[in-house]
Amino acid sequence: MKRVLIYTTKRILKSPSVIGWGILFILFWGFIGAYIFAPSFAKEIPSEYLNRSYQSYTAAYYADLIILSLSSIAVSISFMIFYQTGTLPYLLRYSKMKISSYLISIYSGIMIAVLIIGLLITFSISIMFSNNGLGISTYPSKPYIIIPVIVLGTLFFTSFSIFLVLIQVKLGTMKLQNLFGYIPLILGFLFYSLYTFSTNYPQILDYISPYLLIILLLYYGYSGGIPPVNIQNSDTVSLSTVVLSSLVWTIAFTVIDMMLLRKIQFVDIEEARQL
Repeated sequence: MKRVLIYTTKRILKSPSVIGWGILFILFWGFIGAYIFAPSFAKEIPSEYLNRSYQSYTAAYYADLIILSLSSIAVSISFMIFYQTGTLPYLLRYSKMKISSYLISIYSGIMIAVLIIGLLITFSISIMFSNNGLGISTYPSKPYIIIPVIVLGTLFFTSFSIFLVLIQVKLGTMKLQNLFGYIPLILGFLFYSLYTFSTNYPQILDYISPYLLIILLLYYGYSGGIPPVNIQNSDTVSLSTVVLSSLVWTIAFTVIDMMLLRKIQFVDIEEARQL
């Protein structure tokens, strides 16, 4: 169990795709947002409202970047689990490791790695947006909220990535891993764009989309204010419903993963190379 945890943590932190897309790409857009977009935004806001508006703007930008980082990391998680499926049936049947122990090790290892990455991005975004020449300091209003939200987001994306891999094993569609593996990232860009730029989507999505739920909670942790329905709408959401719905999604995928792992059969992962 300990070996799986350490292996998983190192695998995520050393992954070139995580470093490139989950960290450097995110910090690049953080730099663009802080030094190009933010000054343009500040010019359009009356000075008496600037401090409050700027905190909300930074919170929304931060939430978008974190959800994209988590989505990018989820791709690496998906491929990591995919390449374990060849040995998982034997590991879970003929070793002392139980399904619960395996999931706890995977969840814990990924959580440690993503917390390090998430805190790095949080610190970097705060520094960049507070030192871009506007003279406004903007730091997370409720850091004690941000950390649990990053943990919750990590658990959801881990359970979702495992689910996508196990569904392929169940259906025998291993050749589609190069499509299934990128579903978390595709959805990340879709819902980030929806929340940031759209005003026409049904508000019920804020309560049933796990992506939007995490964005809303990240916004709340950074700004300290109840999150709006979307960036273009000042109506606020029900925070308790958002928290409950996010927990339900994570628990549901975890339970499904455990059920699928109990029935996992050997599959030839080399089939994926044939596509």
